[in-house]
Amino acid sequence: MPAHVPTRSRATATVLGTVFVDVIGFAMILPILPGTAASLGASPTLIGILVASYSAVQLLLAPVWGRVSDRIGRRPVLLLGLTGSAVSYVVFALAGSWPLLLLSRLLDGGSGATTNVAQAWLADETTPERRSRAMGQVGAAVGLGFIVGPILGGITATRGVALTGWVAAAITLVNLVVAMVALPPAPPRREAPGAIPAAAGRHQLLVPLAVLFLATLAFTVMYVVFPLWGEATVGADRSTVGYWFAFIGFITALTQGGILGRLVSRLGEAGTTRIGAGLLAAGLMCIATTAGGPAWQFYGVLALLGAGYGLAGPPMLGLISRATGAHRQGRVLGVAQSVASMARIVGPVVAGAAMGVVDARFAFVTSGALALGALACTLVPATILRPGLEAGR
Repeated sequence: MPAHVPTRSRATATVLGTVFVDVIGFAMILPILPGTAASLGASPTLIGILVASYSAVQLLLAPVWGRVSDRIGRRPVLLLGLTGSAVSYVVFALAGSWPLLLLSRLLDGGSGATTNVAQAWLADETTPERRSRAMGQVGAAVGLGFIVGPILGGITATRGVALTGWVAAAITLVNLVVAMVALPPAPPRREAPGAIPAAAGRHQLLVPLAVLFLATLAFTVMYVVFPLWGEATVGADRSTVGYWFAFIGFITALTQGGILGRLVSRLGEAGTTRIGAGLLAAGLMCIATTAGGPAWQFYGVLALLGAGYGLAGPPMLGLISRATGAHRQGRVLGVAQSVASMARIVGPVVAGAAMGVVDARFAFVTSGALALGALACTLVPATILRPGLEAGR
């Protein structure tokens, strides 16, 4: 036993490190994608489609990759995902038209199984009552990647977006090599004491999935409208937008790595999600009012967005994992990833269209209302949680 714990800790650290570095490449591209597409003549609606394309492919393939990882193991699927991401960044570096940008996003989305497979990996070795904390650790790794990635993307973009693509590809290739050497085989998937049988109460997953969908849908306005609003309203360049995303990522990582586990222990998954959805709604509804105001006000709203998004999703993923048998973690968490992907498909298109037809303020307020919808779902009695399932109850 004493030798096992350090080994498991190293495996967890390696998996989280792989996710962190993988997200760096993704986060280098995302903030500069709308501006890059706009420079090639794409309309807001086409930019929304471009951003949504990544998630459209994930919607179809995330459950498939999860099922494959249940059968052949997490490690080979993670390695395949890293390979596909590296190729996609090369295509981005070479892209001189909207169709090639679209191809790069489709390639990345089609191989983007890293996060949900990592979630399944940690679920394999985590007791049910610690699942939300484990999902928060993955979320914190993602948040840290969104700190480093936008900064690197902003720096490299000043010398051309092609350089951003090449650097993202190089980082991902290094991550692939390190993962091939350092990633151990995934732990055996055994039912932990207190786990819910896979066939029990599947209807109980509907509300957590709905909350995850609405919270993700609300936040997608940041991927399309926020960069364009920043450039048009306050004259921010792409580097500055990247730094804004880095700040949001820092707050998200701090929230998920620091206070998420404590909140879940005290308030349960639903209570923690209520706080997150409320903060997210407040941030989205206030952000358009900060243009021209003091910097502390603007960054305060970004902090609300980062904290709200950081608290809204992982508790629901933890709840979903707890209601799933050990041999179905990959596929069920893949379904959750598909639900989030569906939100990332619909959200950018709707947000881009709302900005084009009305204005950015309308898109932000509409997204805030969606976050309030997520909060409302957590208030549905006797539906979101199986009795005795919520932490601390």
